[in-house]
Amino acid sequence: MFAGSVFSQRMEKPEGRLAVHIPMVYEKVTPEPMRWEYYVLAIDTYKQSLVDAERLNKLGREGWILAGILDEKERGSLVHYYFVRQVAE
Repeated sequence: MFAGSVFSQRMEKPEGRLAVHIPMVYEKVTPEPMRWEYYVLAIDTYKQSLVDAERLNKLGREGWILAGILDEKERGSLVHYYFVRQVAE
């Protein structure tokens, strides 16, 4: 038997396709930490209406993501909208 035919027999899968070993190379790289900025929009519901979809869409186009809402009904009339976005470098 030829050495070439032994090699092809070992490398061949049962379906008839060749199984080629591709080595993986790992490099230890420390990624830069992500930097974030925050924006808090406070609305006094006695003086203003809540934020509408138009304003939320405008903030979204600017890259802001709504992270949470805090309604202070028990202590007053403020509603806080918390936004976050990644700092563009």
